[in-house]
Amino acid sequence: MNIKRYVYIASLLTMSIVLSMVEGLIPIPVPGVKLGLANIIILVMLYDFKTSEAFMVLIIRIILVGLLRGNIFQMPFFMSLCGGLTSFILMRIFSKIKFFSIIGVSVIGSIFHCVGQIAIAIILLETAQVVYYLPLIAILSTVTGVLTGIISRRFLSLKINEQFKVNKEKDGISE
Repeated sequence: MNIKRYVYIASLLTMSIVLSMVEGLIPIPVPGVKLGLANIIILVMLYDFKTSEAFMVLIIRIILVGLLRGNIFQMPFFMSLCGGLTSFILMRIFSKIKFFSIIGVSVIGSIFHCVGQIAIAIILLETAQVVYYLPLIAILSTVTGVLTGIISRRFLSLKINEQFKVNKEKDGISE
């Protein structure tokens, strides 16, 4: 990987951190619900970069945002981590199925982010009662997933990443 590509990926990481911090300032009347703006970067990277690079940005962002918010290794951090991992796995799978558009993949990622968060909340809080919160946040996640999907589709259409896009056949990359 050349230095230009490293710098570009670092820039994407920085954008995802800034988006995550900014969305934390946006008041949403439902506790725990966010717009998922940082997911735009991960979603775009799933389409234009190696899976490992997108995964690296996701994990580093979650850790750094946890440090910046002062909640590293506390419940919000673990909820973000579990939601992010669950979302990433499902988005990776569905991004390879041509039937799903980037908006559909974004909605799937958004909903499964909530599923991952609820799963870890059940474990950490030692109660299954939080599962009753899932329908509400799943509905809201559908809306935010559509929004982030539309923004991601627009970002990809600008072809900003074209010089960094991974050509798996040409580069001999297997994932």
